[in-house]
Amino acid sequence: MKVGNIDVHIISDGQVRLDGGSLFGVVPRPLWRNLAPVDRKNRVAIALNCLLVRTGDKNILIDTGVGAKHPPRRRALFAMAAGRLLPGLKQHGLEASDIDMVVLTHLHFDHAGGATRLVRGKLVPTFPKARYIVQQRDWAEATCTNDRTRPAYFPDDFLPLHEHGVLDLVDGQADLAPSVRVHRTGGHTAGHQMVLVHSEGEQLACLGDVFPTHHHLRPHWITSWDGYPMDTVAAKRDVLTQAERENWRLLFGHGTQHRAGRLVRRDGQISLEPAPLD
Repeated sequence: MKVGNIDVHIISDGQVRLDGGSLFGVVPRPLWRNLAPVDRKNRVAIALNCLLVRTGDKNILIDTGVGAKHPPRRRALFAMAAGRLLPGLKQHGLEASDIDMVVLTHLHFDHAGGATRLVRGKLVPTFPKARYIVQQRDWAEATCTNDRTRPAYFPDDFLPLHEHGVLDLVDGQADLAPSVRVHRTGGHTAGHQMVLVHSEGEQLACLGDVFPTHHHLRPHWITSWDGYPMDTVAAKRDVLTQAERENWRLLFGHGTQHRAGRLVRRDGQISLEPAPLD
């Protein structure tokens, strides 16, 4: 599909299952149980939606899902049915070596896991010719965890990027290409960033985990994994205001029922009008 004159494609890495209560934080279960069914372990299935942006001279990938290198116990814990990103790229005629840039909204395993892979027992960057873009504050937090943040990070997902010299750290808003820029939102992590693709007056926002699904459009519906919840609420209000005013398309990184859409206002309430990107 198109954002102005830019080709974009949602590519799924598959899905994982996460605890339903954690996905909706302080929101009581009776309010979300009909929106997101759980399995017998109280886990909700969430998608791993990555975005391929083709600008003409660059192939840019936003987020990488969880990948396929995780040990059996971890795969079982999260019911990982993933590792589909590379086959998805092949459907668009691309190999891993054709990707020029990988932008990671943050370094939690469900967004950065596919950034590295095992080759003959050694961890290497999945996309060997790409530069990997991460916010400085997110890198600092991921590499100096505490008891609360540690379970969300697996160092094998991102330390090899630094070791192989392919990591680029940015601070706040940065233009990565003529039609692609990043903006630090904070909230979910200190350095969480969203990615804006803009061309010919159209904009698409890749929201990361500030809005993991369309069910999280309400500002106070946030996950229990948000390290800075009030920053998340403030960022959501800013994004909602600008997205409605400028008619952005929104990409939900974990959306299953709806992966993308535009905001509409009915009877004073904001809701989503689905706008497929695939």
